[in-house]
Amino acid sequence: MKHLALHMINKSEIETKAREFEIHTSNVQRDYVFGWLLFGLFTVSDLKDRIFLKGGNALRKGYLEQTRFSDDLDFGTPGDISPDVLMAEFQKVCLFIETNAGVTFRPDENRIKEKFSATEAPLDDLKVYEIRLYFCDFYGNSDHIRIKVSIDFTRYDKVLLPIQKTRLIHLYSDASAVQCEIRCMKLEEIIATKLKCILQRQHAPDLFDYVHSVRRAGGTLNRREVVTTFIRKTIFDRNPHVAKEILLNTPFAFFREYWGKTIVCARQVIIEVEEAISLFTSDLADLFKDFPQNHYTSFEYFGAKTRVPIMEAGRSMTCLKICYQGFDRLVEPYSLRYLQRRDGHETEYFYVYDRTGGKSGPGIKALVPKNLTAIEITPEKFEPRFPVELSKAGEMPDDHYLFDPNKPSKPESKSRDRSGPQYVYRCSYCGKEFKRDRMAGTLNPHKNKNGYPCSGRHGIYVTTKW
Repeated sequence: MKHLALHMINKSEIETKAREFEIHTSNVQRDYVFGWLLFGLFTVSDLKDRIFLKGGNALRKGYLEQTRFSDDLDFGTPGDISPDVLMAEFQKVCLFIETNAGVTFRPDENRIKEKFSATEAPLDDLKVYEIRLYFCDFYGNSDHIRIKVSIDFTRYDKVLLPIQKTRLIHLYSDASAVQCEIRCMKLEEIIATKLKCILQRQHAPDLFDYVHSVRRAGGTLNRREVVTTFIRKTIFDRNPHVAKEILLNTPFAFFREYWGKTIVCARQVIIEVEEAISLFTSDLADLFKDFPQNHYTSFEYFGAKTRVPIMEAGRSMTCLKICYQGFDRLVEPYSLRYLQRRDGHETEYFYVYDRTGGKSGPGIKALVPKNLTAIEITPEKFEPRFPVELSKAGEMPDDHYLFDPNKPSKPESKSRDRSGPQYVYRCSYCGKEFKRDRMAGTLNPHKNKNGYPCSGRHGIYVTTKW
């Protein structure tokens, strides 16, 4: 690529844009650098055909000129990229920006690491790098002021709709210097993902992005594609209206509390929280109107009346008082997983630690929806015995079987009883998988799948089995 004319926005433009966007001047500088990073990544980087932009900045930089400010970049790739290769490409782009735009980066301070531990990962096999890039502020205070760029980079990212090429939106005086196309998740899939996030967590920017995008896209948005993509991303394909009812019963108090603290955008763009809630709930009826209601399968899921307190108890680490199979119980909530039995029956299971017990006494229990007749949140806190995985609720797990589908059924084992989850680790050398009762990746001497001794002694966490 030819060498560009050196250009960096000056103090006057920074302050003008800060007033226009109604964000802090440091965020203006960060937003400006976002544009150049995207330009570099999708023109001079070897990553340009392997990665795509998603999340809030995919809306701001790929689809909508007027929307909220997001303080990080989210990328995905369908395969794997080593951290060394990834960091080398970002360092190359930083040097490109420094040469062509005059932004001074601090390459020795740039960092990359795994974002989630095995127990925190939001999905099995989802691998996320957390990248931090640092640049000097544009006011000449480089000796003591550095601004951080946060980037989440997801490997093995699963997208359902074709990746789109969109024009990079860069609302600064040097926009002509960074004209290019960037690869973005399709708008309908971004909106479907926001809908799924609202289902799983109470994060105000998700609601804003959903409502604002639906309103701005108007008649150009394929609403049916939004719903079908949302359904494919969740467990509710047999009855989408269960998901609709859960969404309608979202505890909006969380959004009201954090709206003003987390939504950063210009006054002409902002949507007040009550208006956003009203638009969201009224839109849901129209969104799902073409999808049939199937009452027979409603009991296969934990619906709104039970799901809302389950999710709230998981967030607040408080116990639930429930009535299950006619017994009153005090339980600690851990996981909601949609699984299939060997006979083909599928249902959602609620994994709890039952403190009081029913017929079998205290211990880990898997509860099904039809037997849960009452539920309420208690003020009693608990210290987790296992990872609390309710942030994954509503996702279809990659391994959704209660049995090994590759092995024939066999008589019940007489081995010792066990309770609690099992953690699956894959040998980093031969790929063989091992189950552990605790989180421990160290492997004993073993043979590979061909029967030969394997020298691997470290296992990579794969999934949790209950």
